[in-house]
Amino acid sequence: MSSETVDGTRSGPLIRASGIGKRYLGYAKPHHRLLQMMGRRSYAKEFWALRDFDLEVWPGETIGIIGKNGSGKSTLLQMICGLITPTTGTLEVNARVAGLLELGAGFNPEFTGLENVYLKAGLLGMGRSRVDAKLDSILAFAEIGDFVNQPVKTYSSGMFVRLAFAVAVAVEPDVLVVDEALAVGDAYFQRKCHRRIQELQEAGSTLLLVTHSTDAVERMCNRGVVVNAGRKVYDGPVRGAISDYLKLIFGAHAALPAGQAAAVKLLGETSDEAVSALLASGGADVLSQRSGYNRDEIRVGNGSALVADLHVVGQSGVPMLFPGQPAEILVKYVFHRSLARVIFGMQIRTPEGELVYSTNTFQEGGEAFSYQEGDIVVVRWKFAAHLIPKQYMMMFGISQFDEFGQEMIGIDRRSDVMVLAVLGDTGAAQGIANLQAKFDVETVASGGGAR
Repeated sequence: MSSETVDGTRSGPLIRASGIGKRYLGYAKPHHRLLQMMGRRSYAKEFWALRDFDLEVWPGETIGIIGKNGSGKSTLLQMICGLITPTTGTLEVNARVAGLLELGAGFNPEFTGLENVYLKAGLLGMGRSRVDAKLDSILAFAEIGDFVNQPVKTYSSGMFVRLAFAVAVAVEPDVLVVDEALAVGDAYFQRKCHRRIQELQEAGSTLLLVTHSTDAVERMCNRGVVVNAGRKVYDGPVRGAISDYLKLIFGAHAALPAGQAAAVKLLGETSDEAVSALLASGGADVLSQRSGYNRDEIRVGNGSALVADLHVVGQSGVPMLFPGQPAEILVKYVFHRSLARVIFGMQIRTPEGELVYSTNTFQEGGEAFSYQEGDIVVVRWKFAAHLIPKQYMMMFGISQFDEFGQEMIGIDRRSDVMVLAVLGDTGAAQGIANLQAKFDVETVASGGGAR
């Protein structure tokens, strides 16, 4: 059915999925498939990659689809792009969809890059004459030079995705579907792709983005969908999607609401006075009563230790600084059980979610720590606030390496827990970092015409 009105505008969703599911059958031994076909008995084991999934995608939306590996995200996109069909449910696609999925989708490895441009564009509904007209711009965007005349099986992953992306965006689709492909390639090309996506968004295109980057979802999307174990567990504002996704990854623990913890006392103005006061308050989790606390923080982790309190030295605890000012923030951590291989971390972000700065004690000092149940630790975070005057969001957290030193286990991560205000006049400077640039203008030669 069509979703266009008489004047050509869209009157309904571009994509409507109702109860769709995808089932795969697995067999313990190859000959079991033949025996089942002969009607002996059922040997197959069912695996549902996606089940009872509902989704509506409307014109102009940018939807971030997030979830753990194996949750069914890629299966959903493959069905939307027509690469596989649902086992159950109905799927209506009333739009021209261009998919940038796993490397290899829509490309023949034996064909040259140029031949694959025509093949892929044809699969996306673009006629040869239209490809001819856009060929120069496609190749210019891909920037693979003479390799366009070589078989794509000889391409690096970066070259492959350059060409695939160049073709996908040249089609000017109603819906662009991207499955982690933008994680491939250098920073220059990733930035180039993001600019092109922004242009498509401004032109009214719809974007479905699968990624593990919560930064990208917060920066680019206006709606979030969380998938877990093949089912949709959240669909709504981006902030809630990120919160639910982080809880799936790191777990969650209950914290005392503000007002139920011990009363907060004013802390001293010197560093040593503030440390003493932080320790004197014991193991109470009172950060939510401090100045600058953001009640919309995202808190995840298993709760074996807590980020329990903090204080900005020299500002009466108020998180306000001036550009370039040396800052010292004291953070108190309380251990509810003995932990080894502990790392403390901090981040600063813009309110839009763009990362400004991130570090942790292991990166800075190459050391992980061990503590006993009941220990209270204060970490001094010192930095210079070389930032453009505006508000920023701060994260403080505690994590733990697993026993192999490979994976990070979230203990208590409090994202956007504090609003940091950098005060002053921005002047003509723009951006995030305040580099405090100086300049000298020198006349190296004089001429009669220059004034």
